[in-house]
Amino acid sequence: MQFSTLINLGLIATGALAYTNNCKGSSNSPSITDCQAALRNIDTSATYNDQSQFSVGNCYMIYATNDAGEQPVSGQVLYDTAKSILDTCGHHKGSYGTNNCDSCHVTVNYRVAKKL
Repeated sequence: MQFSTLINLGLIATGALAYTNNCKGSSNSPSITDCQAALRNIDTSATYNDQSQFSVGNCYMIYATNDAGEQPVSGQVLYDTAKSILDTCGHHKGSYGTNNCDSCHVTVNYRVAKKL
């Protein structure tokens, strides 16, 4: 009986540490066209590590681990996570966990486009 209680507490503690999805970001909204182009930059058959960026125009898209190391993740997971943010969050911005580490996430946000 005590063993199952420890397992349940461990599961609760693990769940509490997972990244908390949010639809927060800049007060400006990125262009959906730029964000769709950024999505197309993700190779779904590749593996990516911390700080991989796919930004286009004023759409900032990045995979980050918040100091948890490289934490390799598949391009398909990054694509699906970013698309979920675009489909769910108003004004197309937010951060969602990738579930490969407690602090790993994809962020979609507004950025000032670089001038050429």
